[in-house]
Amino acid sequence: MRLLKQARERAGREVTEVDGILNELSGRDIELRGAAKNSIRHEKIVRKNTISFENGNRAVVIGAPRDASAQAILDALEITSPRAVVLLFGGAAGLDDSRKAHLATLFADGVTLVAAELGALIIDGGTQSGVMAIMGEAVARCPGTCQLLGIAPKGKITHPEIAGASAVSDGARLEPNHSHFVLVESDEWGGETGKMLELARAFNAPIVAVLVNGGAIAADEALQSVHNGWPLLVVEGSGRFADELSAAVRDGQSAKSVEASEIARSGRVALFHVDDAAQKLRDELRRMLRG
Repeated sequence: MRLLKQARERAGREVTEVDGILNELSGRDIELRGAAKNSIRHEKIVRKNTISFENGNRAVVIGAPRDASAQAILDALEITSPRAVVLLFGGAAGLDDSRKAHLATLFADGVTLVAAELGALIIDGGTQSGVMAIMGEAVARCPGTCQLLGIAPKGKITHPEIAGASAVSDGARLEPNHSHFVLVESDEWGGETGKMLELARAFNAPIVAVLVNGGAIAADEALQSVHNGWPLLVVEGSGRFADELSAAVRDGQSAKSVEASEIARSGRVALFHVDDAAQKLRDELRRMLRG
């Protein structure tokens, strides 16, 4: 009887162990199936295309809703992992032709040269306007030396090869010298900001943000950048929000906006005057990216 009882106890323990193993395998199976479903979901919502421009350039375009994962977008972009990231915020409203010409020199002989030297990716708003157009032309002066990624709201873009974009009556054209674009599902300027910053973080590389001129959207982008702990280089003398912020940082002036006040107090701002030489800009960018 005692031997029979021991055999029954042993059999009970073995059944319990088997049940535990089966439960563990079942849980892992559910987990794997969930991961597979998520992967399929991202593959479905992140759409990839290649478009062409009149200058002969071809660019990769990714269409993604706001809730698409940054990793799914990066996988679709297939950009070689950069060793640094330069974020460009702002505009060129109110700048005279001479200032715009000097800004073009700063971008070509300053930003793009440092990007090529350090293996950095440049990210901007991607449209054929303001500082984004100037940056595109700067990159075109040294083709193949660095990559330029534009991130914009799809509902504000027009291009004949992008589904639905040709019907946007007041749409902005894409800048033709960019190598890559991400079009975020949004009908509002600024609707792409969150995804732009999320993608910048996902590259897991040193980041510096550059602010030129700019209005309310650029102010929000600059504020979120310092919230992320990134250094911000403000081009003083370029007008609008950049000058408001420069005055708050340099002279301790009371800022008109909450954004300028908070950014000025962050201790993450460096100033560069728009009339200074490209060499000085190169030195400042190297310093900020190398920590």
